[in-house]
Amino acid sequence: MQRLDINGRIKQWNETKKRDKKGLQDFSKHNSEITLDFLKDFELGIHTPKAKKGRRTPATLLKLRGTCLFLNRFFGKKDFEKINKIELHSLFDGMASGEVKKEGGHIYNGTGDFVKNVKTFWGWMMRTKKVSEDITEDLARSDFSNGKPAWVYLTHEQMKTLTDNARGDYRALILFLYDSGMRPQEAYRLYVNDFNEDFTEVTIPDKRENGEKVSKTFERTIKLKHSPAHLRAYIKQFDLKKNDLLVVPTQSSFNKYLRTLSKRLFGNGKTKARGTYDRLKLYDIRHMAGIFWKDKYPTNNGVMYRMGWTTEKMLNYYTEFLGERDKIDDEDLLTKEDKNRYESDIEKLKERISNSATKEEMMVLFKKAFEKTQKQIIEIR
Repeated sequence: MQRLDINGRIKQWNETKKRDKKGLQDFSKHNSEITLDFLKDFELGIHTPKAKKGRRTPATLLKLRGTCLFLNRFFGKKDFEKINKIELHSLFDGMASGEVKKEGGHIYNGTGDFVKNVKTFWGWMMRTKKVSEDITEDLARSDFSNGKPAWVYLTHEQMKTLTDNARGDYRALILFLYDSGMRPQEAYRLYVNDFNEDFTEVTIPDKRENGEKVSKTFERTIKLKHSPAHLRAYIKQFDLKKNDLLVVPTQSSFNKYLRTLSKRLFGNGKTKARGTYDRLKLYDIRHMAGIFWKDKYPTNNGVMYRMGWTTEKMLNYYTEFLGERDKIDDEDLLTKEDKNRYESDIEKLKERISNSATKEEMMVLFKKAFEKTQKQIIEIR
């Protein structure tokens, strides 16, 4: 079984490696050689951090290459080993303040990922004895983070509007992703035979026979509640066989379709998660599925299994989108004896009201009872 190139990163990496064989453009020969050695080691899984051993994916390798391009841009022909702590910290401070800008003149929205990748590169430099001082030890990714990343949030009603207005084939896949809550990269690795006969269950394997990962975390079997009928129609429409991949549209074309449809239906305003409607993408559907399923399961373990989460971190993250708040009221502060006494007073009040002959007497009784209750609550506080 051939390894899948879902987002084209394998092809892009192979083309980049071929182009870089003669050296990286605008790099000194010295820095070019260091960069290529760094990338080759991480491609093979050599001199990688103890916390995360193994080969790096083409997508990660392209990001790490970009890190070296980033350093080369700001430090020019200076040997990478000669960059000092003050220079590096000054660079990140300038990025965070907006003084240091991108090549197009735009400011950096966040520098946390740059910090992470530079620390990765410098760690390799130390493990390979190219440098002895860790000039990144005082850099913390969290110090340069702009908080939670923005994404596109649609309510359950808006998601229904989106699926109702989507083209038939896309409708089935959108509904399936929202129903299952799986990661887009997992969905793109599914074959038709990963479903049961009536498409009411799907199994996301941990790995295939060729060693390729399917599930990011662990193998799980998910019950589908809203999408089976649409999936059966989709399979029939494209005449898919057992050994065919489920998702036919490419990831880029799928995201483009989502952006276009969402903009047509909802405009380009900002959503509750700060992303704008016209930037809707596949992974946003997973986020919204997490919100939808969070309060449908009686325990956290159930929704964590469905979503493929190993910790409750994401559960806590989604809480803010469920309208949850501090719901404690004054009456929650009262003891059982207090409540019994107040209920007795209310019954006595009802009896006195029923025996009162005039409206004026009723109002007096209500006022006295109200003032008494207010005084008792203040004393409890």
